[in-house]
Amino acid sequence: MRLAPLAALALSVTACTKPEAEPAKEARPAATPAIAEAPRSAAGGITPGAARVTECPRTLGGAETQIDRVISKDCGPVTVVEDYRVDNGSLTLEAGATLQFKDGAALIVGASETAKLLVVGTPEEPVTLTSASDKAAGAWRGVELGDKAARSQIKGAVIEFAGTEERALLLAAAEVALEGSTIREAPGPAIRIAGAGSLSAFAGNTLRKLGSKAAIVAPPAGLVGLAGGNRYDGEAVVQVLGGDVAKSTTWPNPGVPLRLNEEVRVDGAGPERAVLNLSPGTELRFGPEGRLSIGSSADGGLVARGTSEAPITFTAGDRRQAGGWGGLRIWARGEAELEHAAFEFGGGGDEGSAALVVEDGALSLRETTFRSNKAGVLVRGAATLRAFADNRFAATRRAVELPANLVGALGEGNAFDSDGRILVTPGPVAAKATWAAHGAPLELTGEVRVDAELTLETGLRVLAGPEAALVVGADAPAALLAQGTADAPIEFRATAGGWKGIKLHGKSLASTLQHVLLYQTGAEPAVWVEAPAELRLDNVTCSQCKAAVVGWQCGASVSQSAVLATDGTPAIDAPPQGC
Repeated sequence: MRLAPLAALALSVTACTKPEAEPAKEARPAATPAIAEAPRSAAGGITPGAARVTECPRTLGGAETQIDRVISKDCGPVTVVEDYRVDNGSLTLEAGATLQFKDGAALIVGASETAKLLVVGTPEEPVTLTSASDKAAGAWRGVELGDKAARSQIKGAVIEFAGTEERALLLAAAEVALEGSTIREAPGPAIRIAGAGSLSAFAGNTLRKLGSKAAIVAPPAGLVGLAGGNRYDGEAVVQVLGGDVAKSTTWPNPGVPLRLNEEVRVDGAGPERAVLNLSPGTELRFGPEGRLSIGSSADGGLVARGTSEAPITFTAGDRRQAGGWGGLRIWARGEAELEHAAFEFGGGGDEGSAALVVEDGALSLRETTFRSNKAGVLVRGAATLRAFADNRFAATRRAVELPANLVGALGEGNAFDSDGRILVTPGPVAAKATWAAHGAPLELTGEVRVDAELTLETGLRVLAGPEAALVVGADAPAALLAQGTADAPIEFRATAGGWKGIKLHGKSLASTLQHVLLYQTGAEPAVWVEAPAELRLDNVTCSQCKAAVVGWQCGASVSQSAVLATDGTPAIDAPPQGC
């Protein structure tokens, strides 16, 4: 029979026979490795040019190429005396096999050429990778699967006393299966996923007695494959490094929080939108500088659909108080859909921040809770609200802040604490809209220009700052229809000192104020009507107002019924003179 060519072996690899009951006390001379007639890879296929070696080595170290090496439990403990590199071949560790590593040594697979690691331990007979000397964390450097070790498998392994402050197991290889394995007594994280590394399976593992709360460290695109059903130390997290999500992906719920200390950006790299999907029950914890940004420079999306039993939580990682982290941001090229989510302790950074900020992007928000935030939802610019309903704001006084043109997009079922506020920033209402009562007052921070039909519904409460005014019909035909009732009137109150009242300009159409209570307006009439606008007042009261309830120009049409001036208001009306 003609044998396959002898493969290249590391000089420090020493072969030995399988140990008998009493192992030899002296090292035997190096033996020629056993070479099979049909070389096969660890996966059962052929590694081109590689020889399959089953002879038991006594030691391993250095570089080994063109070898498909198999080590069984019958070999006993095999000592790795220095870095052991496998390239253009494979290493199979069968059930019960043991590698023991000298101080500072490591197992490195697929760093420069295609290679594979196949660990096939069982619960009864695990494969053990341990220290040859001190049984202390970091005694040896650990296992590195390079970017050319794709589809390696580690099943039923125990990796102990290994690693550095960076990791015990480095995964730069794609589609690695890690199942039923234990990594323990490491000085830092158990696993670091790097580059294009990824997991095809991750279940039944135990990552404990680690020197870092971060059991796993991974880039944003490296979380694929992480699943529940694994065991960790009590305060363990999965640390997500800063960086980009350039194509659509799903972050599974690993059973421990995801920790973000830096900014993660979801921005598509090609013509398609990159969408980040968050699985129900996932908890994201943010450090003071941690952020999640959607669509800042390219099309990006976020889909976070939890359930009532398993909401998706965005919270602070360190400072468990309002403003403990910066917040989630949806930029101009971003869109987000959130349902059954929770935001806690957000709104850190500048005064214009909030737990959820929409900067010109699009938002759908349903059945989501905001609690103990410096600010809840902040919407700015040309943003779009596709849905905003059944949300709960607790211990978040500045609950919502949005432009005047989006107030009408607020849906039903939102709930607020008694001191909650919906802040309305200055700007136009350019399309027909209805402002409904939401359980929290609208707080006008400046002038709102109504350039369409605006309806104010029963029971609406409005707070107005010193520069606030409702200006109707100044630039386009418009109407104000304030439709309160005796039991649920519409109220306008000043936040401090006074406000500028309601102004109906010449392009105003027939407007109505019905069952409206006005408080603390300034030096001009609370309601001013320019010609040729029309206004009907029915059950309107002005209290603590510095001027008359209503005044108008010649040519304006004003009808009054049950209009009252109370609590220091000087007059009911100020009609024009000389008409």
